[in-house]
Amino acid sequence: KARPKVIDAQKLASLLQNGVEGTLVIDSRSFVEYNTSHVLNSVNICCSKLVKRRLQQDKFSITELIPPSCKMKVDVEGKQEVILYDQCTRDPGKLASDSFTSVLLGKLEDCFHYVSLLA
Repeated sequence: KARPKVIDAQKLASLLQNGVEGTLVIDSRSFVEYNTSHVLNSVNICCSKLVKRRLQQDKFSITELIPPSCKMKVDVEGKQEVILYDQCTRDPGKLASDSFTSVLLGKLEDCFHYVSLLA
């Protein structure tokens, strides 16, 4: 599987400021970290062991993890860009294959055409 594209904070800010329709930002930090500060309109998918295991076992889909209160329309059929943020990953090539970020990236890449990691 190809390594995901990596974007930096400036590129993300540019995407969001230019109003790129449909950019979905997923924040996989803990609920507490997310509530302390996060990208406007981002969605928190907390990295619990249970969520990771259920994703690995295909017990539920990515779209089921996105809360109904999410302001962003999720479009798995279209060309929606998805950006994943986890605060500590700088190089996706160094991710352990069984890490939550790696599992989540894999599932996102199965659903969406454009998946990037914010580094």
